[in-house]
Amino acid sequence: MVFPYDYSELPQIVLAEIFSYLSHNDLLSASSTCSSWRNVLYHPKLWSSVPYRPLRLHLIHRPNDIQCFRYLTTNFLSLTRYVEIRFDPTDFNVVKDILQVLDTIACTNRQIKVLIFRPTSTRCALAENEQPFIPLCDKIFHLLKQIIECNQALEILSFGCWFESLFRIEELVHVLAQRQSQSIQQLHLASIKNSETHSIADIYLTSQSFLPFVSLHTLSIDSTYLTDELLQCFAQQPTQLKQLIVHVSEFRSDTQPVDETVWQSVSSIMPDLRVTVHMLNAHETFRKYSRVLRPGMPLSHLRMYFCSSLNVDLLCYLSVHYRSTLECLDVIDSVTEPALRYHNLFRAEPDPLVLLAWQCKKLTSLTILGYEVLEVNLLAIAKLRPQLRTLNVCADCVMTLQYGHLQMNHQFVEDDDGNDAFIQYGICTNSIQTI
Repeated sequence: MVFPYDYSELPQIVLAEIFSYLSHNDLLSASSTCSSWRNVLYHPKLWSSVPYRPLRLHLIHRPNDIQCFRYLTTNFLSLTRYVEIRFDPTDFNVVKDILQVLDTIACTNRQIKVLIFRPTSTRCALAENEQPFIPLCDKIFHLLKQIIECNQALEILSFGCWFESLFRIEELVHVLAQRQSQSIQQLHLASIKNSETHSIADIYLTSQSFLPFVSLHTLSIDSTYLTDELLQCFAQQPTQLKQLIVHVSEFRSDTQPVDETVWQSVSSIMPDLRVTVHMLNAHETFRKYSRVLRPGMPLSHLRMYFCSSLNVDLLCYLSVHYRSTLECLDVIDSVTEPALRYHNLFRAEPDPLVLLAWQCKKLTSLTILGYEVLEVNLLAIAKLRPQLRTLNVCADCVMTLQYGHLQMNHQFVEDDDGNDAFIQYGICTNSIQTI
């Protein structure tokens, strides 16, 4: 005989124990069954038993996002160990909501392991010359300081280039070194500087600032902090740095490039170290790029955003010095008409992008947006690097080039011996579509 039973009447502690064995998606499905089961979703056991169940908060368009934002913060903010906040830093009301979140974490949550900020813009809600700007930065600093001091073992902290949070970064790093030096594993301090945003030129972090972080394996910083002393500091750490991310958005005359012998020494001591370089609005010559891109640097990822500076010299330099380390090259510029050119397409010499794909044996990702690319060269890259997982180009920038001659009636006749060239844009053959 089967006895009917209403499972919604089970005690919450029993349901929480059962639900703790479910995957994330199954847990969400079960919580949609009835209000009783949904309330179990807020049980502390389900959050404490899984250290990195992420709480992702979105506050980009405040009128649309605020209701969901408040629901998540009210029910889960004091329970989670992983907080990721994506927000619009140009909206002062949004910034005030973020302050409230930080205050709640500081007062009610002592188990935060991961705190990540993901602002959608490099601009600020207030200008530096506005009266409330400094008090706002001070408020953010004190809340972050309280979170760092109150939590037991913070592992990942990313400021996401949020200017207000970086305004007093020297002091925050000092607090981190005092309270979280044994636990912090990833630390993202890099910023984005350009003529349209605030400058953080007065910030200076010495190599001594990072000595206490014995567990650090991932660090992002500005290129102005990258010095011989900093690299030698990491070479002495018991836990070796695995990933170094460098932001380049300005080339200051008062900073010296890292000595080549230092890079060679560090690479031999830390063979697993990989360097990622982000060029951000850095409209400079190749000579200045080479001040950061040193031959001995174990460069694995190079990303250039709106630099309009891709050229033959840079591509050849990458092919020669990073053939055994380069895994990803992303070059993203605005798609203009006509598109940018990285070399003269009508010369007989080999395409430098094809040579790079041939010589860089570890290359698995290639993105070229905003530059003219010959269709035949895309085919060559795909043939030379079949292990490419990503090959991104703009369809409007793909060119087909035919030689021939132009007749008197203005009709083009294809002929390998012709003196004229006929170019078409945005026409992809089946071979390219297959790639």
